[in-house]
Amino acid sequence: MSNAPSTLDAPITEELSDDRLGGATDAARSALDLVATPVRFAGFWSAVALPLAYLPMLAGGFAAGEAPVFAALLAAHALALVAGHGYRKD
Repeated sequence: MSNAPSTLDAPITEELSDDRLGGATDAARSALDLVATPVRFAGFWSAVALPLAYLPMLAGGFAAGEAPVFAALLAAHALALVAGHGYRKD
């Protein structure tokens, strides 16, 4: 076994703040934040609201054509959970 530090433990922000990149790193991080914040917001609140769509389907039972719709709702919910995971993390 080696006692050498793993490169996998380093956060991504350390790679972005590399001095070789100069000021481009700050601009890239700002642009990424401008895009990521609304995506996280939408993902978080979609993950909160999507389970409400399950209730009518579960209460009324499944008709023959509703199984793919329910699977699509589950997939959308999983995607929303991933997208909204970092929302308002302090």
